[in-house]
Amino acid sequence: MAGGSAGSAAKAQLELNRVLAKQLGHASQIGEELFALTDALDADPALARALTNPNREAGAKERLIRQAMAGHFPSAVGLAASVAALRWSKDGDLADTLELLAFDSKLANAQSKKVLRHVEAELFEVDVVLRNNRDLRTALGDVVAEPQARVKLVEGVFVPAVRPETMDLLHRVVSHPRGRGIRYSLKYVGDLVAARRQRLAVVVTSAAALSERQTATLAKLLSAEYGREVQLNVSIDHSVIGGLRIRVGDEVVDGSLLTRFTELRRDLAA
Repeated sequence: MAGGSAGSAAKAQLELNRVLAKQLGHASQIGEELFALTDALDADPALARALTNPNREAGAKERLIRQAMAGHFPSAVGLAASVAALRWSKDGDLADTLELLAFDSKLANAQSKKVLRHVEAELFEVDVVLRNNRDLRTALGDVVAEPQARVKLVEGVFVPAVRPETMDLLHRVVSHPRGRGIRYSLKYVGDLVAARRQRLAVVVTSAAALSERQTATLAKLLSAEYGREVQLNVSIDHSVIGGLRIRVGDEVVDGSLLTRFTELRRDLAA
């Protein structure tokens, strides 16, 4: 997101934080309402254009949102109206921001229940399962199939293994992918979790299991390298060349680049 939309998205996040500070007990409901509005904008390009038209005054946009969301949860309506009144560079930027706020509301709900770190771990484990199961990955990403069929499938596979808060997120990513692949969506939500926990999400793929000491050393060195606390998600893949692959956001550090971490290499060899 670029241009004026980036600034508006930042203001939208601050507005969400203000609302949640007063309505944290309704965070999940606010998220549902924002998801519903996101879907409405995706389905109605004319509405999206009207709400992002730079020539339409903010008050008119707010009135349009309030009409579209009549009868919905008041805090969500007020938040959506405030967000829509901001300036957006492209039609899709408003819907993208509303979806981000919806996910963050769901994560705030999980955080208030003190299960956010468990949600993060479960999302990562789901991603590992999908990485290793092409048929399941394909079925959950099949946009030709009815959304409810994909929801039923994800429930059948993961309900025994994940918390309701995690399943709530899985419902959303499989039923409304919005052009994203299932694993990309999981990474997107995982990054939002890490941001809410004020940690940098790091995915480590190792050819062999790492000891607790090695994991702690890796976390310490990466924290020093990137200047913030990191959340390590470690998976095993025996085919990894070089023994270790590290992904920090969109940056991948493979085994050939581990000379940056002299202390780490010495520890892993010990």
